[in-house]
Amino acid sequence: MRTLGIVLGAIALLLLVWFLWPARVDPAYWDEPEPPELVGVLEPDGALAAAGARGDGLIQSSEDIALAPGGGFYTGQPDGTLMWVSDNGRQARVVAQITDNRPVLGLQWHPEGRLIAAASDGVYAIDVDSGRVELISSGPEDRPFGFADDLDIAEDGTIYVTDASWRWPNGNGEPSFQYDMAENRPYGLFYALQMDGTIELLQDGLYFANGVAMAADGQSVFVIETFRYRLSRYWIAGPRAGEWEVVADNLPGIPDGVTGDGTGRLYIAMDTQRVPLLTFLHRNPFLTRMITKLPEWVWLRAGPQRGFILVVDEQGNYLDSWHDPDGRWGMIANVVPDGEGRLYIGSLTEPRAGVFVIPRGI
Repeated sequence: MRTLGIVLGAIALLLLVWFLWPARVDPAYWDEPEPPELVGVLEPDGALAAAGARGDGLIQSSEDIALAPGGGFYTGQPDGTLMWVSDNGRQARVVAQITDNRPVLGLQWHPEGRLIAAASDGVYAIDVDSGRVELISSGPEDRPFGFADDLDIAEDGTIYVTDASWRWPNGNGEPSFQYDMAENRPYGLFYALQMDGTIELLQDGLYFANGVAMAADGQSVFVIETFRYRLSRYWIAGPRAGEWEVVADNLPGIPDGVTGDGTGRLYIAMDTQRVPLLTFLHRNPFLTRMITKLPEWVWLRAGPQRGFILVVDEQGNYLDSWHDPDGRWGMIANVVPDGEGRLYIGSLTEPRAGVFVIPRGI
C-alpha cells in the first residue's frame, strides 16, 4: 500500500506540474463548422494511386515545384537548398544554397528569367545557371518575414507573397506550422513586392496565409488561408482594386497551395482531409493549451494524412477532386500543371515528387 501511495503521489505531482507549466501557445476559440460531405465530385476516388514518382529518395521533400525550361524541375528543400530533378526522376543535383538551413517553400519564375523563392525568412532571386543567390527582401523593417511561404508573379514583375505567420517563424527548430494551427489566431500577411525590394502590405489578419495564384485575367490574386479552410481573392486592378473577398469557404480539406492553369481553373493542394481532432481542439482552447504541453511526438501527427487535389473555378465552384487512397501522397503542398495534361505534385513530407495525368473531361 505504501508503494501504491508513492506511485499515486508521483502521478499527482506530475499532473500538477503539467497543469501549472506555462504553455507555448494561447489558443483562440473557434466554433469550426463541420466539413462538407465527401460526395459527388468530392467523393474519394483513389485516382492519385496512378501518380508516378520522381526523385524518390533523392530529395527530402517537394514543397513547391518550378518546371525547368530545359527539362526536369526545381524544388526547394528543408535544408535551404534548391534541387534540380531530371524528367525521369532518376537524377538530382544541388543548384544553389538559398538559405542557411531554413526551408525553401514557394517557387516561381520571374519574367526577367530568374527563379524567385519564398524561403521562410526572405524572398530570393536565383540564377539557376550560376547558382548565384540574391536576397530581394527580408520583409518590412518593422515586421520582418517570419514564414515567407508562397508566391506568384504578375506579368509586370510584381511578386505577390504570403507571410504565413509572423508569430511563429519557420525554421527555428520549433513546430511553427503546428503551433500556429493550435493557436488559431490571424498572424498571416499578404504583400506585393518589387525586385528592388519595395514592399507593400495588401492584407493582414489572415489565418496562416499560404498558397498564392494569379487569376487568369491578371485582375486579382487568389490566397489560401490554411487554418480557416478557405480560398480568398485580392483585387489588384479594375473597379474593385484593393478589395478582399472570400471565394470558397469551409473547404473539404486542409488547403496548402493553389495554382491556376491560365484558363480559369484552379488546383488546390490539400494536405489531408479535415481532421476531427483539430475541429475538437479549435472548439476547446483550454484542452488545446494542455495538449501542446505534451512532447511534440504525442500530438503532431494525430492521424493518417491522405492528400488530395481539389479543382475549382475562379468563382469557387467545385469541379473535380482526385484522392490519395493509401497515404503515399500525404501532405500534398502544391500542384503545378505542365500545359500538356499533367500535374506535378509536391509534398511537404514525402521524399519524392509526383506526376499525375489529368483525367479527360474536366
